[in-house]
Amino acid sequence: MKRVLSILLFGSLLAACGNGGNNAAKLEDEVAKAKMRMMDSLKTVDSLKSIVAKEQKTADSLKAVAAAASKHHSGSSNVSPRYADAEGTAPAAAAPKKKGMSSTAKGAIIGAGVGAVTGAIVDKKHGEGAIVGAVLGAGAGAGTGAIIDHNKKKKEAAAKQQ
Repeated sequence: MKRVLSILLFGSLLAACGNGGNNAAKLEDEVAKAKMRMMDSLKTVDSLKSIVAKEQKTADSLKAVAAAASKHHSGSSNVSPRYADAEGTAPAAAAPKKKGMSSTAKGAIIGAGVGAVTGAIVDKKHGEGAIVGAVLGAGAGAGTGAIIDHNKKKKEAAAKQQ
């Protein structure tokens, strides 16, 4: 009985290891495809970052134009008599706080990257899965970031009232 079990065990081991070369080639192919998908998703994230940077620059230039327009329309004197000191000059203004990327934009970028990788791994059609995952992830990340931005604004407003 021990011999029969030993022969069956040995036979099953040989059968299981019989296609080792073919599986290795498939595994290498899958690894290469996974690397390509990862590179594609990183390119997507980089392109989203560049889009967000362009939008931020556009917003900054619009703010600068609006500030210049309000200065132009307010009159020639920039010093209000109420705020002038004894010499007639205005006190030094505090440097404006430099704003970085909003939480909404950060959430969209992170969500797109994670969604692309997850979609590529989960879906059988890896390219489509990466695209769908990136879109859904960006939407979910932007939504989460918008909630975070809203909560930050509430806290800032509450701090200003106190």
